[in-house]
Amino acid sequence: MNALPEFLARVARCLFLSTLLALAACGPGTGGTGTGPINGVYNFAGSGFSTGVPCPTCGQANLRLDSELVELTITCRRFIHTGPWEIDADGVAMVEGRFETTGFTDGVAQARSEPAVMRLQFSDARADSREVSVTVRDANGNHLITPLTLEQRASSASPDACAAGG
Repeated sequence: MNALPEFLARVARCLFLSTLLALAACGPGTGGTGTGPINGVYNFAGSGFSTGVPCPTCGQANLRLDSELVELTITCRRFIHTGPWEIDADGVAMVEGRFETTGFTDGVAQARSEPAVMRLQFSDARADSREVSVTVRDANGNHLITPLTLEQRASSASPDACAAGG
């Protein structure tokens, strides 16, 4: 009886499984490419600046990111995405969510919500970048907010209060 064919079959199976595990470790979120879901919580903020140009109507913008949440808050406006999201190798994340606005008619708050897409461009191609450029567009591709550049901050501040005339 020759045990060599059985031994070679076992070695081949082990090599096949090892190769599959090694390839899986190169995928998003494993650190192999630097892309994938983020680890930790990151906060970005800016006060009324838009891609290098002052923006008097932007107000204080706060962006909170974690592996299951993307939330941008600006006075009377909010973008929210819950669920997983990823950053590609170029430092770009395209995130679908809802854009909520609050307006006032005769002093009464009127809330509105619509589907939107947020584009995040990280300066260092990672969530822990120094800056992130933010764009939010509606289903037709129209800007819902002025494109913003936000800086990473230790914690997120509260946005300006939403009130009639504000």
